[in-house]
Amino acid sequence: MAQMVYSIKKNRLKRSYIKGFDLNGDTELVLDKNSLFHEIFLSPLDGVENERYWGRLHFDIRLSEDMIYYVHVLATDQDQYYDDDGRLVDISRYLLDESIDVTRKARFISELGGKRFVGLNDILLYELKGRYLYVGIELYGTERAVISNIKVDAIGDNFMNAFPEIYKERNSFFHRYMSLFSSVYNDMQDEIDHVYEVLDLDTCSTELLVTYGSWLGIDLSGGFLPDDVLRTLVKELYYLSKIKGTKECLTRLLEILIGKEIIVIEHSYLKNFAQNVDTHISEGIGSGSVYDVTVLVKGKVSEELKHQVSFIIDQFKPIRSNITLVQMDNSAVLDSNAFMDMNAMIPQEKQIILDEDVSLDGIITLK
Repeated sequence: MAQMVYSIKKNRLKRSYIKGFDLNGDTELVLDKNSLFHEIFLSPLDGVENERYWGRLHFDIRLSEDMIYYVHVLATDQDQYYDDDGRLVDISRYLLDESIDVTRKARFISELGGKRFVGLNDILLYELKGRYLYVGIELYGTERAVISNIKVDAIGDNFMNAFPEIYKERNSFFHRYMSLFSSVYNDMQDEIDHVYEVLDLDTCSTELLVTYGSWLGIDLSGGFLPDDVLRTLVKELYYLSKIKGTKECLTRLLEILIGKEIIVIEHSYLKNFAQNVDTHISEGIGSGSVYDVTVLVKGKVSEELKHQVSFIIDQFKPIRSNITLVQMDNSAVLDSNAFMDMNAMIPQEKQIILDEDVSLDGIITLK
């Protein structure tokens, strides 16, 4: 028989019957405290061939101590059966029917030869045999609970295959004893097969992202960067390290950190420009040495973000350079003694409503 592993993810969960849980991500089901009933009946797993032997059902669960849950499992070669009245009943349709309560569904599974397990999340299915596998979970309580990473395998026992045929009696004491070691082995193999997900920049932990940064000599510790910004930065860290100290590096780094439109001006090219600027901007960019760099940011930057930017930039900027961050509003407001030159514009038309009867239209200055 072919070895098969079923990982229950978003697509199958959406085709299943779920009540009292909210789907979070691909595999996580979070208990809804506002619901009185908490039930999961998965769409049937097809083992392809009749008399399929099933191996193990496993899922991760986190719940409060005063909560209890039951797991119902049924394996059968038929997806339909005749009830006592001679009517043909579709098993899958019956278990996924929201109008039928969980008590009737549990009794239905039991009558067809299914098994019920109390408070177990790692279950050997050696007693069950059949092409189709039906799994249901009912949970009682209103506290916190999360169910995730539901997996079913039909691999069987790798260790049992190493023994003579006389020892391979299914569901015997020896079989169940050896299955403990086989389960540990299968879990280790699964972790090895999915180690790339642990190391993937899109899915790895924040701690590992910080470690990646340290390998390139960049300190990202302290948890001061949002997760999405940190991931984007680490993805481009190798390239940024290669061009460290350049204008291109500084520009891209600030785009990642600030997320706003920026202009980087090197003062070594700015002397002629600064002489023609007669607004408050000239004070920020028109003086200083050739080692000074001014960054014009379109929009407001919070003090917290300024400190974050400063900490990262200090690890990339050239020695002796001094970087000044200048915030630029979308529009500049000038009084009667100011002349419009560079970086100045008329504010957009605004409307101010004072109350229900009075309105001020146009460009209004309130003093």
